[in-house]
Amino acid sequence: MTEGFDAEIGVLGAGPAGARAATILAAEGAHVLVWDGRAPWEKPCGGGLAASAFEHVPELREVHPRARRIDAVRFQVAPGRGFSVPLARPMHMISREELGRWQLDRLEAAGACRVRATVRSLRREKEGWSVESREGREWRVRLLVGSDGAASLVRRVAAPGFRVELAPTRVSYPTGTGDTPDTILVRLYHEVEGYFWDFARPDHRSVGVGTEPGSWSRARMDREIDGYAAEVVGSDVSRSTARRGAVIGTARLGHGDFSAVGGRDFALLGDAAGFADPATGEGIQNALRSGGLLADAYREGGDFSSYPERARTAFGAEFRAGRLLRRVLFGAGVGPWLVQRGERSSWARSLVSAVMNCTNEHDLTVAGLLRRSLTGGGAGTARTAPGNPSSQAPGP
Repeated sequence: MTEGFDAEIGVLGAGPAGARAATILAAEGAHVLVWDGRAPWEKPCGGGLAASAFEHVPELREVHPRARRIDAVRFQVAPGRGFSVPLARPMHMISREELGRWQLDRLEAAGACRVRATVRSLRREKEGWSVESREGREWRVRLLVGSDGAASLVRRVAAPGFRVELAPTRVSYPTGTGDTPDTILVRLYHEVEGYFWDFARPDHRSVGVGTEPGSWSRARMDREIDGYAAEVVGSDVSRSTARRGAVIGTARLGHGDFSAVGGRDFALLGDAAGFADPATGEGIQNALRSGGLLADAYREGGDFSSYPERARTAFGAEFRAGRLLRRVLFGAGVGPWLVQRGERSSWARSLVSAVMNCTNEHDLTVAGLLRRSLTGGGAGTARTAPGNPSSQAPGP
């Protein structure tokens, strides 16, 4: 252990990013402390793992038995209005609590030390950081990692001028996986940037909505979930009253320059760095990847100096494409228009399928879109959804 410190590296938050970074670093011999008083917990989100996640994070293949395989996506603009497109490679849906439990097992097996405490304050010292818990206990660490979510304390202290977009979500978790558990539902809106989802997991569903910050109130988002429940009379959604909310740190702001996401003695990962996709809000894969990038930086120089450039190389082009997609599909209303058009037009269905498959592969480039559009979207012929409104949403 470094003299005068309780640990070489301190990690705030044992979510996907922090747990992965701590696991890799500890397995390679670093003394790592991880503070998290809640994990594992069910963060309000969809819980989707894109196909490309299993390439970027090979150990994720271990969670296949814990996840629900998804082979198609059903797009809607209203009940009974939309169509389904097949995926070239499947996505997988998993409970965030289940994912967290798997990661904590790996973290502890690697030798990282988990502290079940909530951090109250941080102080940068001449060398290293002082970390104080809510109970008043203090630790000193040489390097500090912020994987403590969209409202990150580490970001506020270490990079106070760095802003990320805080996108709100509201979610319900009804039991049952629906009549078509291999197909997820995404509903786009004409009047607001964002979308509604119904994602089947192994033994329940994540049903929720995410919108642009400041657009819909919590009550308005809850009414959207209630309205969906009314469409699927008799489903478990209609009997589920519990709601959970959270904000996602998206890359809409602050990433023309990646220098604020880290420095020699600190780094921000996942939502704390605003690494969720600016168009879809999907953040698990990028969080996991950021944990690996941090470990690479430490392995190279014994600190985090190279982490911002590694993050820029990994995510810069992807975030630019995501911001453009958001402006076009949501801001300009092209997304809902394409879904409406796609009910009758094969080229519109092919384009929607191409965008979906590019997103699933994290290959949202002009070349990728053209390649998939010319092959009918990249996964065969799109399936038109039935006209009966009740058939558009999974049952109990």
